Parts: sequence; C-alpha cells; structure tokens
Amino acid sequence: LPQDFDVYPRISAYDLLDHMAVLKGINNGKQRKEAVNALLEQTNLFDVRRKAVSTFSGGMKQRFGIAQALLGNPEIIIVDEPTAGLDPEERNRFHNLLSNIGENKVVILSTHIVDDVEELCSKLAILVNGRITLAGHPGELVESLRGKVWRKDIEKADLPDYRQNHDVISTRLKAGRTIVHVLSDSQPDEMFEQLPPDLEDVYFSTLFANR
Repeated sequence: LPQDFDVYPRISAYDLLDHMAVLKGINNGKQRKEAVNALLEQTNLFDVRRKAVSTFSGGMKQRFGIAQALLGNPEIIIVDEPTAGLDPEERNRFHNLLSNIGENKVVILSTHIVDDVEELCSKLAILVNGRITLAGHPGELVESLRGKVWRKDIEKADLPDYRQNHDVISTRLKAGRTIVHVLSDSQPDEMFEQLPPDLEDVYFSTLFANR
C-alpha cells in the first residue's frame, strides 16, 4: 500500500475491488465475490460498497487500499506512511485494522510517525542513509535510554553553545523558548530536568550517533 493510493474515478468500491481481483488472478466468479465481500466487511466498507471510491475520505481510501492489498491472501503486507493526514478517529480505526491483520500476516510499516510505531510494531529498525543502525523491540530500546535524557528551556541564541558543549539530540520551540533534549549519563547542570525517554528520543539519539 503506497502512501498515495489513487483510484479510477466514478467506479464503485465493489466494482473496483472486483476488477483488481481479476487482475490478481482470482478468476472464479463465486470465489471472487466471496473474497471481495469479505474484504469490504473486514475494512468496514461493505455498507458503502456501491459508492464511488473517488468520493471516499482519506481514511476510507486507505482502508480500501488495504482491502486491495489483501486480495490474493499475501503473506507480507508493506504499508508506507499509512496514517499520514488522517484524523484521530480514522487513525485509530486504521491502527485496529492493521493490528488485526498483523495477527496472521507479516506487516512491514514504513513511517516517520512515532505513534504508529509505538502502537503497532513489535520490532523496529531505524534507517540512516539507507543502512540499519538500530533494531529491536520499541519498549526495550526506550528503556535503554532511561536516566540519560535531560530537558532544559533555553534562549534560542544560546543554542549553538549548548550544541557545542552537550549532546543535544533534539530541539523544539515552545512559546518563544527553545526546549533542548540532551543525552547524558549525569545531570548536565542543575537547571536540567530528567525526562522519562520515549521513542522520539530513541530516534533522535540514533540520528545524533550517526550524523
């Protein structure tokens, strides 16, 4: 399932999925009808099966994309940035769908959205310049940073000095102030606050180590 999944205009969900089933070699009409209806049910699109897919919301199109990807009963599903642009309700529905699929198939998720990885993945790998630089269980990788992530609010103008003197793994702006996350085995100074690490810290610390 690519990040941008396009469809033929003015064709209903049922007819388009049936057409794709033919292209995937499901030639028996009865088997094809059963497969199409089952996938529309699984992706919660059966009630709108007669509507044109071009009228679907972004989340509904993504679910239709999963339905067509599942045609032919593949053993591996690869999805690229599947929840980008979805509202919270649709993203939650899509997470549940992928979790159910992942009980019986291998699902490979290519994404920069940390929430997707936290909620869906039992294993992760971080790619830097096309090479795997870190891999493991998300919870274990987060735990490996416990006691090592520190936060401080600073003036933006002071950021170059902090980058020079500390291992600054990430920065963000909030209400005109710059918040830095620093990796250190001990408190860098008394104004730093220790933070419970999260998966973003794992990601940024990996990028920092491989810059």
